[in-house]
Amino acid sequence: MDQRDKLKSSFGRFMRAMADLLILNFLTLFCSLPVITIGPALCGLYTVTLKIARDEPVETIRMFFAAFKKNFFQGLILGSIAVFGAIIIYVDGVYAFSIEGTAKIVFCIVTGLIGSVWLTYVCYVFALQARYENSVKGQIRNAFLLAFVSPLKTVLMWIILAIPVLLILYLPQSFIAYASSLFIMFGISLPVFCNSVILRGIFDRFDPKELSNNEEEYKVD
Repeated sequence: MDQRDKLKSSFGRFMRAMADLLILNFLTLFCSLPVITIGPALCGLYTVTLKIARDEPVETIRMFFAAFKKNFFQGLILGSIAVFGAIIIYVDGVYAFSIEGTAKIVFCIVTGLIGSVWLTYVCYVFALQARYENSVKGQIRNAFLLAFVSPLKTVLMWIILAIPVLLILYLPQSFIAYASSLFIMFGISLPVFCNSVILRGIFDRFDPKELSNNEEEYKVD
């Protein structure tokens, strides 16, 4: 294969990946509309993005809904925990900025600590549920164990997830419409895909015999 063919092949893979991420973003937003189903939706999203990150063939819609259905009940529990944690962080943050003095500093620190725990949970637990069979307790335990053994990669994933939120919060009003359009197109699927690339390296360090792999169910023949 000459250089031109390699470029065409790489460009083709890139465009297919972007098309998959666009579809996945719409599917995730649609399936998360009741809010309580955000957990199963993220499990479906991670199932596909982890395979895309490995450059494996995917049937985007079929795989997403197969994973959504398979992980529905545990995903509901994991997603509810994430939503509850987000509410706590929001309430603590609003209260922290409404007071003055030493108490404000203390509440800001507490909110930051809770936020870091929440981000760690979100970065790992849905990907683990998408790839491995385990109990809810086991998925949560493994999420924090993986974060402990890969601290720098964990912080990088925090940053990736925080970028869309920070852009929406701090972009000038004139760019909000463009930012909202990009969020609808790639705001969830693109950060999750970037984190899936990182998670691929973390997961590959572990013997699949230790954690039962779910991937065969979504395999494309």
